[in-house]
Amino acid sequence: MNSAQAAPFAVEPVLTNLPIHASGDQNVFATPFDYQNGIVFTVHVESGDGTGRAGVNLHTIVRKGVRRADATWTWESHVVETRTILDTWHTQASIAVDKLGYVHVAYNMHNFPWQYAVSDRPYDISSFTFKGQPVSQQEIDRSKFENKTNFPDIGTAAIPGNQITYPSFAKDRNGELYVTYRFAVRPNRAFEERAFGAGIARYDTSLRTWHSIGGEVTMEAKDAKLNAQGVTVQRPFAFEDRYTVYLPTIGFDSANKMHIVWNWRRGEAGMETFRPSYAMGSTDKAFVDPTGAKLALPIDVNHSFPVTGKKDDEQFYAPKVIAFTTQDTPVVLMQPLTPGRQIWTLNKSRALFEKEESPAAASALVVDKQGRQWAFATGLRIFMRPEGVTRWEDMGEIGPNICTPKVAYYPAESRFVLHAKSCTGDRAHIFTFRR
Repeated sequence: MNSAQAAPFAVEPVLTNLPIHASGDQNVFATPFDYQNGIVFTVHVESGDGTGRAGVNLHTIVRKGVRRADATWTWESHVVETRTILDTWHTQASIAVDKLGYVHVAYNMHNFPWQYAVSDRPYDISSFTFKGQPVSQQEIDRSKFENKTNFPDIGTAAIPGNQITYPSFAKDRNGELYVTYRFAVRPNRAFEERAFGAGIARYDTSLRTWHSIGGEVTMEAKDAKLNAQGVTVQRPFAFEDRYTVYLPTIGFDSANKMHIVWNWRRGEAGMETFRPSYAMGSTDKAFVDPTGAKLALPIDVNHSFPVTGKKDDEQFYAPKVIAFTTQDTPVVLMQPLTPGRQIWTLNKSRALFEKEESPAAASALVVDKQGRQWAFATGLRIFMRPEGVTRWEDMGEIGPNICTPKVAYYPAESRFVLHAKSCTGDRAHIFTFRR
């Protein structure tokens, strides 16, 4: 099918042309939507009301969409933050709904304490309770206008850690909630010595508490100001002094085993990362690489298994996607600094990943319950291939001028939900279809 033709199946608009802030909502890491109980929840950084100090007055807004009988959607909204910092790549928000229907939102962070809130009632966005660590207007201004933060303690929020960036939610096959993020393992040190590690935390729905998945790193006074409870350890999943870990991305196979992919960077923060790394395991902290070798947590650079088979001679942007075949084989989509994107599929018998090019540089990838792989590229163009087939079929496009797709598949309904933005970055769209 020619890519200019419409997709040969019904695609339903859920939300179209929502005005968002073109510079403040360049979302490359966050989870900007969730779907549960027939309801769509989404969060964006939008222009504020014109009050407050320019540059620190954008609004982070949660929206809830419910489908009516006539196939139109009704929407309500709630502002969770009026002091969102204009930061193109860091202060975007993530949203998720837990098993009981409570809405979780993490927002407005670039090396900040947790800014995190949970709805007071299931499936209801009219009110939220803040469960983060407060920051003052002075601290917000200092971050924006001086590019400095100073939060030396290990954190007092409901989610472990401090100096948080890149929060992203995920769920396992049982609907249990997780969050991944970057945080300062030694937050009281000079910036170049803070060792920004990978954080993974699991939510206990019954206790409504978060718990880290990682290995203990003992803190001394020079490393962190300890909390009132006398906690003396941090628990990063991956960490090494004088390195920065980028975007731990997790997925769960049919046996509910966790698979993680993350990137490294020497020294301080920056766009270029290397050694995308892979591990598989469970929440009891028993993790292995594809050879079966056990991995002690936290995982350091030398013990991380490189997806590309190369240690440091190829650089990548940090965003990536992980999906699974019906045989529980992990498939990882990544973007090198060179043009195009790559799909790396684990060859289990050889204990290595094998590379192919992503169709039309597609940036989103999901696998449905029939094992068909679906790739989504700017356009918004859709590609599909049945399980075991190497050639991609062009399934057409949803519409022109639609970029940066993020896609989730809900097997119980055979439903795809797609979030995308206009290629100018100032409009958000959500679509759904079933196959």
